[in-house]
Amino acid sequence: MMLARYVQKGDSIDYRPAVDIAAGDVIVIADLIGVARLDIEANTLGSLAVVGVFDVAKADGMIPAGSTVYWDAGAKKATVVSGSNHYLGKAILAADAEAETVRVLLNAPYSLATEFVAGDAIPNLVDNSGGTPSETIAAIQECECRNAIASLSRKTNAILAALRAVGIIAGE
Repeated sequence: MMLARYVQKGDSIDYRPAVDIAAGDVIVIADLIGVARLDIEANTLGSLAVVGVFDVAKADGMIPAGSTVYWDAGAKKATVVSGSNHYLGKAILAADAEAETVRVLLNAPYSLATEFVAGDAIPNLVDNSGGTPSETIAAIQECECRNAIASLSRKTNAILAALRAVGIIAGE
């Protein structure tokens, strides 16, 4: 049995919206961002670009080149504020405070700005693989960046569990 079958290159994805979508609309699908290149009528199959460089409406303030940019779906603008916003990509040109748009490499690979050295402490990271959900929630609520910490915590706990399972690290 085949476990995977090639479907398409992946620069764009099929999308069937429940409402009409205008060309240039930024669409959030869970943790994925896409941009409609053409108008898409409601309940009609269209496509969203998920890679490429786009000029995107931006919030007030400057955005330096190379900055991580997020999509504020409520304001329908790009911002450098992560909060509950969705990862959009990387600014490839600086946008001054007066600019209406910022040029973004959509869904650019995300990387941490700092290097991690074995033995370094990671602040606000909780190994709660043996803990209770209420302990996890309490730890996350203490952080200002709840969504990012929650996602990081889930992924880190999965990595820790896998390392324990193969004997690379000892149990708690």
